[in-house]
Amino acid sequence: MADADPEVSFAAVYDVVHESAPDFLRAQLAFLQDRLGPRRALLDAGCGTGRHLLALSRAGYTVTGLDASRAMLALARAKLAGQSLPAHLVRGLLQSLPFSPGSFDGALCLESPLAYLFSEEELARALAGLRRVLRPGGLLLIDVFDYPGTFGKGGTRPQKTHFDAPWGRLEVTETHRHRPGTGAWCMTQTFAARRADEVERFSVEHRLRVRSANDYAAALERAGFIIRELLPAYPGSPSELRSEARMIFLASG
Repeated sequence: MADADPEVSFAAVYDVVHESAPDFLRAQLAFLQDRLGPRRALLDAGCGTGRHLLALSRAGYTVTGLDASRAMLALARAKLAGQSLPAHLVRGLLQSLPFSPGSFDGALCLESPLAYLFSEEELARALAGLRRVLRPGGLLLIDVFDYPGTFGKGGTRPQKTHFDAPWGRLEVTETHRHRPGTGAWCMTQTFAARRADEVERFSVEHRLRVRSANDYAAALERAGFIIRELLPAYPGSPSELRSEARMIFLASG
């Protein structure tokens, strides 16, 4: 058997992990719709498999999803087709958004895609691009998971979690470690996907740069945004997730 493509394998189990907390997703979506209000043309930058864009499309928004992963976009496209929802999907990078100026009323950058931009230049280009594609007065909602704030700068020992899936069972072993001097936060996830009598094993290494809230705020302001809110959690988040530190920015262009 040929070796599995980790990108494809990761996309195939992504929803199993993230849909294990439906109460959190409901709180997140309620917050988004409350803040976005009547703004209709949205960009979901880093849309993944389409969890947010599907829900927002059902709520009446016109959503364009952008992601760098072909495998993630393929799953998002299949979900949209299955529900006959009219969202547009584009493969591209945050730091070089392929959209015309003023294309959107609002933009979302949820679940830490900005943390994958390691250099200050990449972050600046991404925020400048988001500012460019927003119409005057458009809103930007950013969510960055604060790994050091949640786990401490020393990182974590391997932590194993099991998830039930429609096709079987998923076991995830996750380790976090900080590399002083480089600014890197490394998250390693090892997966064992059990389908009937078959087990697929693969690992994904996430190399992140988690900046402070002050650093993100300064970068947003340099890009021309005005910060309206900074929250550590979504209102109404489940109590069992309140120990998870986030940096949630609402900014206007």
